[in-house]
Amino acid sequence: MKTRFPVSTFIGRARFAWLIVLVATSLAAQEKTGIISGEVRDALTKQALPGANVVIVGIQRGAATNENGYFVIKNTPLGTYQLRVSYIGYQAVAQEDISVVHGRNTTVLIELMPTQIELEGATVTGGYFRKPTEHTVSYRTLSPQEIRRSPGSAEDIFRVMQSLPGVATAGGKSAQLIVRGGSPEENLTLLDNIEIYNPIHFARTGESMGIISIINPSLLREVNFLTGGFPAKYGDKMSSVFDMTMVDGNKEVHNTDINANVAGFGAMVDGPVLNNGTMVFSARRGFFDLLTSLLSRPVAPSYYDAVGKVTYDLDSKNRLSFVGFYYLDQIKREGVVSTKSSSDNGPYNYLTRDDYGTAFGVNWRYLISPNAYSLTTLSYSDNGWNTLRGTEAERDLIGEDILEKSYTLKSELTYQINPSGEIKGGVQIRYIESKQISWKPADTTRSGQIVPASSIAYLPKVVNKPSAFLQSTWKPWVQLSLTAGVRYDYFSFTSEGTVSPRLSASYQATSRTAFNMAYGKFNQTPASYQIALDPLNQQLRSSSATHFIFGVEHLLRDDLRGTVEAYYKDLSDVIVGSDTNSILYNTGSGFARGIEFSLQKKFTDGFVGTASYTYSESRRRDTPGSAEYYFEFDRPHILNLIAGLELGDNWQLGAKYQYASGNPFTPVVGVVQKNKTYYAVDGAYNSARYPAYHKLDVRLDRKFVFASWTLNVYLDLWNVYNRQNVLDYTYKVDSRGIITETPRYDFGVLPIIGMSAQF
Repeated sequence: MKTRFPVSTFIGRARFAWLIVLVATSLAAQEKTGIISGEVRDALTKQALPGANVVIVGIQRGAATNENGYFVIKNTPLGTYQLRVSYIGYQAVAQEDISVVHGRNTTVLIELMPTQIELEGATVTGGYFRKPTEHTVSYRTLSPQEIRRSPGSAEDIFRVMQSLPGVATAGGKSAQLIVRGGSPEENLTLLDNIEIYNPIHFARTGESMGIISIINPSLLREVNFLTGGFPAKYGDKMSSVFDMTMVDGNKEVHNTDINANVAGFGAMVDGPVLNNGTMVFSARRGFFDLLTSLLSRPVAPSYYDAVGKVTYDLDSKNRLSFVGFYYLDQIKREGVVSTKSSSDNGPYNYLTRDDYGTAFGVNWRYLISPNAYSLTTLSYSDNGWNTLRGTEAERDLIGEDILEKSYTLKSELTYQINPSGEIKGGVQIRYIESKQISWKPADTTRSGQIVPASSIAYLPKVVNKPSAFLQSTWKPWVQLSLTAGVRYDYFSFTSEGTVSPRLSASYQATSRTAFNMAYGKFNQTPASYQIALDPLNQQLRSSSATHFIFGVEHLLRDDLRGTVEAYYKDLSDVIVGSDTNSILYNTGSGFARGIEFSLQKKFTDGFVGTASYTYSESRRRDTPGSAEYYFEFDRPHILNLIAGLELGDNWQLGAKYQYASGNPFTPVVGVVQKNKTYYAVDGAYNSARYPAYHKLDVRLDRKFVFASWTLNVYLDLWNVYNRQNVLDYTYKVDSRGIITETPRYDFGVLPIIGMSAQF
């Protein structure tokens, strides 16, 4: 017999069910959620991969990509997640450290490699450690989250890179990169395929100083750092490539960030524009000068920067991205001794300095066919500075007016011949316009050498630098990958052409162990500031470095990788100068060699860490047969230990320990009297070393989630145990012939408090 319910009972239960639904809906509405969206593409051909499976590990949420390779996962609970992406015929990828913030959209781009290798019964997957096939050695990539949480960096991308294997720090007062014993000017910096002359505030060509990166790390999708053996597409630099790729604005909502720390404050916005485009923009202003004026102290430097990008899809095959970049650094001091002559006599108490730079351009990516695409870039960039230095009566005793402009058109084509091989080629033409005007009075060095007054007015005609490259990557068998390439560069000013062959190989011995090697020649043309010093410098040729690299990498776990890499750089035709005149010569030679050990743990279970040790040697000689000496950036021992831990309840703790041998310097060993005046006597060139550099940095983060916005606050404490690290010494000789040595120290204990509000 069937049981029947009265209508009133049914209505009552229906009302109760609706009440439950309303309560659940209300609770769901109160639950704080965010969005994850992005694209999945073929890493080689950039084709969209429709139907790719994207899963958030641990919470059983996910999505499939549409016909354009796009996916969106809405109503995602707040937290930090891993994405697992899979597609038939491609290696699965794990994208870690995806942060979901209330009311915001986190955008990712995931590129998959075709599955080709199967060893020991297990398919080799992309996992957490991925790299392009052409980058077999000396390659590291960092995500924005890895940059943000790094202790002792104040969220500065270049200071983060100073902790990588083979990279030495110039101290807390400099963000410059010293890579495998080379100088900072040997490093190539790119932002979305546009070369940037200077990416660091208060840094100048030929100097090793520079305070903070011009690029807000929140703008970056990824950073690829190649410390040697880089492929033929990169040219005109001898040591490293620093390749930054900006995020595209998200397509779902408008995000806003307001951030501030002791160095400055700024804002960033991103979101959809027009019908099928996105934008992202950041602007910052330093407030060193505001703080010092409030404290009635001498005025400190001020800086400004702005970076932006607009991306627009014309259709499924054509994508345009417009990138812009601007910075301005200013210093003005009156009545304060800011610098001294080389003899340490007669201080100059007046200084004005303006440094500025611009870069903007457009990238056009065209998907020619399912197996080929092209990338064409048209860009303009410049870098310049003006300086006046003197006394209250004569403010222009020393001056500079420097400017270099560059107009560049380049195009690259990538074609996948078959699953085992691809070919890539490109051409570039660059026009360079430069101005070098400077003057200074006669002076006397600390050793009594007279330096005559000089005046330079270098205004050459516009020169051009055409170049072309061709390279091929193929797999003779599944375990072995080979990349061979050649590059040609021409410099019209010196009528010099150079050929740079490159070769690399990777042998996948097992599913977790690979042996890698690379060989290549790298040429670097003389810079404008070098040519400008004397008319005879127009005969300068390119400096050259030949790289030999061998390494092995092993996956201890899917999220833990160990590497060992040995390198040797043979240097020839190095540009060197003299203390007696401004004429430069290509008579220098030398080498840099070393071995690097590293262990890297990805952020997968609430813990992240790296450990690296480098032993290296960098030596030079100025002329054939002359004495060999340690190069100024030689640091035999470099140790970096970094760890980060999620403490729960939105707390994070990180620590970094750095140790490095002291740089070589030329000591003062005595005095000599000339014309009744005492002068210092230098010892052998770079025959002494500064004390070892070491410090401990600790960072503590706390996230606060409110109804409609999120606040991130951090304390980054530098040099916790207050080590007095010596950066250099200055020497004075008084009228009695007594030498006074004064050390210049790096930062002591330095607390940096920062915050970021996200809407």
